[in-house]
Amino acid sequence: MSKRRVYEVDQRERYSMLNDFFRMVAELKTQKDAANFFKDLLTPSESLMLTRRIEIAKMLLEGWNFEEIRRKLKVGYNTINSVNRWLYSGFGGYLKELQQFKSKKEFQKQVPINEWERIKKKYPAHFMIFNLIDKLKR
Repeated sequence: MSKRRVYEVDQRERYSMLNDFFRMVAELKTQKDAANFFKDLLTPSESLMLTRRIEIAKMLLEGWNFEEIRRKLKVGYNTINSVNRWLYSGFGGYLKELQQFKSKKEFQKQVPINEWERIKKKYPAHFMIFNLIDKLKR
């Protein structure tokens, strides 16, 4: 299939196709149905790319810094930064699903409580001393 850029597809057509896709996904009843659907839909490379994004989001919520994530998952800083941006400034999809995936009590510890905590997580090198002190307090 030839690759098409987003702006090359008419906006109405794009929204219509996306709505159909979202409806299909929402109607999947079981984990097995979802697994079979996505195995048929995605290449192994695309599956890996999506699962890595989810892993990055989980690791960011667990307090890993960019360098640790980059080394462990062998992904670039741009990918980590994109996931971080979507996690905290997107439509709320990552946070909502990760909240439901983890127990609420455990998740409360991982989500930044206020803007200061969010900034410290976003720029770990700039707030290294603060972050170390916070870890020692725990």
